[in-house]
Amino acid sequence: MLISYKWLQEILGADPGVDAVTSALGRGGLEVDRVTHVGAALRSVVLASVVATRPHPAGKKGLTVVRVDAGGGGEGVEVACGAPVIPQAPALVCYAPVGAQVLDRNGALVTLTEKAVAGFSSPGMLCAEDELGLGSSHEGLLTVEGGRPGQSLLDWEPRLEDWIIELSVTPNRPDALGHLGVARDVAAVLGIPFRPPAVAAPRANGAAASAAVEVRDGDRCPRYDGQVIEGVGVGPSPLWARVRLGRLGVRPIANVVDATNLVMLERGQPLHAFDLDTLRLPIEIRRAQPGEAFVALDGQKLSLDEDDLVIADADRVVALAGVIGGADSGVTATTRRVFLESAYFEPRGIRRSARRYGFHTEASHRFEREVDLSGVPLSRDRGSALICELAGGEVAGEPIDVYVAPRAPRRLTLRLPRYQRIIGAEAPARAREILETLGLSVLEQKADRLLVEVPEHRPDIAEEIDLIEEVARIAGYDQIPSRLPRVGAAPAGARGDYRLRRRVRQICTGIGLHEAVTYSFLSPQELKAARYDDGSLLRLLNPLSEEKSVMRPSLVPGLLTVVQRSQRYNVPRVRLFEVSQVFLPWQGEAGGAGQLARVERPPVNEPTRLTIFLAGPRDSYLTRPEDVDFYDGKGAVEAVVAELAGSVTPTFDLSGEAPPWAHPKKGARVLLEGREIGYVAELHPDVREALEITSGAVVAELDLAAVVAAYRAPVAAKPSRFPAMRHDVALLLPLDVPAGEVLEVLRTTAGERCEKVEMFDRYRGEELPAGTHSLGFALWFRSAERTLTDDEVDKWTKAAVDAAKARFGAQQR
Repeated sequence: MLISYKWLQEILGADPGVDAVTSALGRGGLEVDRVTHVGAALRSVVLASVVATRPHPAGKKGLTVVRVDAGGGGEGVEVACGAPVIPQAPALVCYAPVGAQVLDRNGALVTLTEKAVAGFSSPGMLCAEDELGLGSSHEGLLTVEGGRPGQSLLDWEPRLEDWIIELSVTPNRPDALGHLGVARDVAAVLGIPFRPPAVAAPRANGAAASAAVEVRDGDRCPRYDGQVIEGVGVGPSPLWARVRLGRLGVRPIANVVDATNLVMLERGQPLHAFDLDTLRLPIEIRRAQPGEAFVALDGQKLSLDEDDLVIADADRVVALAGVIGGADSGVTATTRRVFLESAYFEPRGIRRSARRYGFHTEASHRFEREVDLSGVPLSRDRGSALICELAGGEVAGEPIDVYVAPRAPRRLTLRLPRYQRIIGAEAPARAREILETLGLSVLEQKADRLLVEVPEHRPDIAEEIDLIEEVARIAGYDQIPSRLPRVGAAPAGARGDYRLRRRVRQICTGIGLHEAVTYSFLSPQELKAARYDDGSLLRLLNPLSEEKSVMRPSLVPGLLTVVQRSQRYNVPRVRLFEVSQVFLPWQGEAGGAGQLARVERPPVNEPTRLTIFLAGPRDSYLTRPEDVDFYDGKGAVEAVVAELAGSVTPTFDLSGEAPPWAHPKKGARVLLEGREIGYVAELHPDVREALEITSGAVVAELDLAAVVAAYRAPVAAKPSRFPAMRHDVALLLPLDVPAGEVLEVLRTTAGERCEKVEMFDRYRGEELPAGTHSLGFALWFRSAERTLTDDEVDKWTKAAVDAAKARFGAQQR
């Protein structure tokens, strides 16, 4: 938002200084991005009258020697001029003498020196508006009226020098989208008495009103005002108006349209001017018909939606309400009668229409954030008066005010003790003054409270806490004393889910992984690359973009994007983990990490998942590096579960349904005491191909709630002082027998003195029968009372081997 300091000065009726104003804005919460001083160089430019002209002495085509009276007396000065038309008295031209600064063709500021123009020495120049930084036109000399020769251009029109303040206005402050609202903040912070400028309705010419208005959708348009103005003469606006609009980022068009834009910048209320002679009355405010045609001011041809609010006459749509006017109903050079619109449109509907057709206009920007409902007639009267001032004409008939749905006033109570509890300091003595300067009405004041009525121009003030914020920000956050807060330690410490996540992060970083944080929203393309089916996805009803339109059903697709980007940047080795929520439809009891069945319009289940992603070569020393595979992921899962599940050991089951991203032959379900807690697998070949992941990749996804639910606290036991005894056995087994199942049989049948069973070797060779391999297992035995004998250990080992033979058809080698 661009703000004119000179305009603020006019509204405030005071000159506090640019520095004081920018400081006050920052202290009040309106961030100042930049301040630009404009027009200072115009001090050296003076008004001059043309005395005489003659051809250039060298006969140079396109050049004229012009004698001007610049107030210095005598015969005046002669300058060379290339303008095609030289204005004559009483019009005055702008003369920049030697030493003055003007803009060159590139917009750079240059200082004039006396120099020869085609052999003629010219002490200065006559200026067009673009050379003075007052516009973009270079078609002819800038002329003014009402001054005197020799008068400084800034003395003639002081508003041409200004300071343009660029503000960052947050969406909750629509009142700051006009100079009036910004002036209120400045006055409140600086303690300047503030009275909004009076708005006098122009007197009607006595003619009957020549427009009729029907509001057919009071919810979307609770108030619609209008005024007929007759006898206007459309043409350029005065210099001050054109310059002011241009500096504030609005292109000057013509006096009638410029007047509406000036009111918008002053009061934050967009206005629209129709050429009344192009309308077939009555004017209707209604919903569009499905597919109804509309041609916008910029020439776009639209097929409207039934949700769009439109302004229409008896024949057609003439404006998309609150967004943009129509191409065939706007003001033109031949317009003589104007219908001026001032209205309040429901913000959400305007936002939908603007987004639907890709518009972001000055009007829609303000209507989307909500305009002042009570100020609609004031803006109408201000616009009518300004049009009459700039374009001539006079208002016809009584103003139109269709107020369909009046609002009850908002009344809030500000309790001063609560202010002190929230802010940590007593409410300032001038709390009432602050609120009233901001436009709020204090209806009743007691020792400990204020009863406040909130005006319509502050839709952001809805609760008592908002009143507290208003008083605190205007009084100054820097005035709040610094005190250490009283903080009591929570008896239970951090929440359980926070402690769990923190512990998981410690474990994962401890085994060499790096944490990733990915978006909760994904694109359909990302999920398609991970082989997820559309039927199981939760889509957003109103996404910001197609790339972020689906809630993630798994952490894997987001990490896949990270790995893809890493490998494109030639970083093949990836060791990542992420712990966060996923978003799933309910399907009865929470299952594992597999794909979900489709549920129509389900509520959302948000389990916390841990996903580990390994890609690229595994760590190696003095050996050839090899890519990670399933067993690297299995080892990572065992390391994490060992820390989280206590004495419970995970097992891996090759059966069951795999998640979409998993390799169909190189993955396993992760079980704790028979309950599925996740899945670990190498990446599906189709996923690797779709994302161009060239190295090996393995992924593990665990349901943390299921892991924690299976926790068994380790049982402390006195270490045995007797030595352990190890027996190694080699079993010849069919290739389709899972080693994990063999381990479990050996562990459960070797007796209570068997501490652990480990697999330490796998061998395949030509000398072995086809379809078999040899697995080596180490069985560890120990007693807490004595040293075990070889015979005892042999007996227990034989019992375990016999059980494996009976169960799997194993042969001992």
